[in-house]
Amino acid sequence: MPFTADQVLAMRWEPDHVRHFRPMLLRYFRRHLQHDADAEDLAQEALIRLARSPTRVDNAEAYVLRIASNLLRDRFRRDRSHHVVQHEPLDASVHELPSEEPAGYHVYAGRERLQQLLSALDELPPRCREVFLLQRYEGMTYAAIALQLQVSVSAVEKHMMRALLHLQSRLAET
Repeated sequence: MPFTADQVLAMRWEPDHVRHFRPMLLRYFRRHLQHDADAEDLAQEALIRLARSPTRVDNAEAYVLRIASNLLRDRFRRDRSHHVVQHEPLDASVHELPSEEPAGYHVYAGRERLQQLLSALDELPPRCREVFLLQRYEGMTYAAIALQLQVSVSAVEKHMMRALLHLQSRLAET
């Protein structure tokens, strides 16, 4: 974890302590952790806590080791409660995940179904097709369609019924 600007400003940096304790902390954490990145993170957190300590300590090395052991204990507790041992890295199992792309046969079947729908729409009388498209693809209400086409709402309902029955019968054949 990199330091934020607020953390840097809030710290009382003592470069000698950082130069002295960082290698010791890294060795300590690397002995107990599997990944170097985790050791780096915990060493940095220990140095932050040391820099934030409100009072001067007599034995800084013992104090830093106490911080480190507390951080390590907290990490082990968190890992146990989150069942980290049972987690599998994503990059190890990514090849087993299903693809988001549809399989070739689904694409082909979808295109074929679309062609059947378009053919069935072409078979409808022009006014019936227009009513169907205005309602289904433009989202217009029956009243709005009736107003636009200058027909009654009842005529719109009849055209929709005819279109739906025709499409249902044509698409059910396949």
